[in-house]
Amino acid sequence: MLENAFAVIFHHRRRERPRSWLASALIPYAFIVVVAIGLVVITVVSGALQALAVREFQAFGELRTFGVLSVWFIYLVGIAGEILLLTAIYLVMPAGQLRLKHALIGGIVAALLWEVTRHALVWYFATMSQIGVVYGSFATTIALLLSFEIAATVLLLGAQVIAIYERRLKRADGALPQPPL
Repeated sequence: MLENAFAVIFHHRRRERPRSWLASALIPYAFIVVVAIGLVVITVVSGALQALAVREFQAFGELRTFGVLSVWFIYLVGIAGEILLLTAIYLVMPAGQLRLKHALIGGIVAALLWEVTRHALVWYFATMSQIGVVYGSFATTIALLLSFEIAATVLLLGAQVIAIYERRLKRADGALPQPPL
């Protein structure tokens, strides 16, 4: 379904040869394996950095700690990981060749949108939501499904940004006609 959604968004790209059904079936599964390995590596590195954050270490003859700086560093590394993951999705999933620069633009937009949305959801569920009262033991499932829906929308919005950027570049080069006013 994701490939079909990307095909609609990137309809301005005409391919001489469509992707084979076997490639379309195998690419998402292979990508999931790569993402899972990446998540394990990120988890191990993040856990190691968090473990180091509470320890003191000797540097230049003085005892030092990571402190607040390490928390921000870990957060920024996580955002960079999100950007790279989303960029990889935009490079692999749509049919046709996408430039790394374009995929990176979409990855940055989607990651920033997701971070804003994630913080808004955390705030909402922590302060205003009565989801636990309404849904009881199913509250976590409902919140997770809502998060997946929002994540899918953010992913498609990032793809839309890439498509609009590509169309504007083609219009500037004269490859596409100007839209009517």
